[in-house]
Amino acid sequence: MFLSLPPPAHAAVNAARGGVDGIDNGTLVGGDGTGEARLELFGVGLALEKQARDLSGTTLPDGAVVSPGQEIYFVLYLDNPTAIAVADFRVTDLLDEQQFTYVPGSIEQVVVPSGSDDATIWAGPWVPQTDAVGAPDDGASVTDTGGPAGADRVSVGAEPVQTNQTVGIPALSLRAFRFRVTVN
Repeated sequence: MFLSLPPPAHAAVNAARGGVDGIDNGTLVGGDGTGEARLELFGVGLALEKQARDLSGTTLPDGAVVSPGQEIYFVLYLDNPTAIAVADFRVTDLLDEQQFTYVPGSIEQVVVPSGSDDATIWAGPWVPQTDAVGAPDDGASVTDTGGPAGADRVSVGAEPVQTNQTVGIPALSLRAFRFRVTVN
């Protein structure tokens, strides 16, 4: 298994006091100015992993030998093993342009059950994404940061530089994004 599962969602409870006309006499819970306001914030621990794979889907081990001109996949996995859906996450992956060249039009995504094995993920219903930045767009895009010519910044979700759509992960699901690169 490639994921180390995080603990289930956890909550942080914050309490606040307030009052009427600037007098700190408690909250307005029940309309009488007494009591304590409680706000529960839920956080979901996501397991994130990046893998390199050959075009058949075989995971390349650390230090694997690749040849110039060879195409490989980079895969970003985000696993949500909790019963709480994640409404918005953002991931950015900067490619080392000395080593890799992005293959245009190659971003795809899949959603499978949390904890799925490599074979299940790879055989999943991958959905193509566009490389385009900005609305209306899907959840991922790629841009050039200005170094050597070519796209080198892959982003997922509505992060500030590349305005993709918001991307979430349903409860008990794993969302993966993959894209191809050519080895330089």
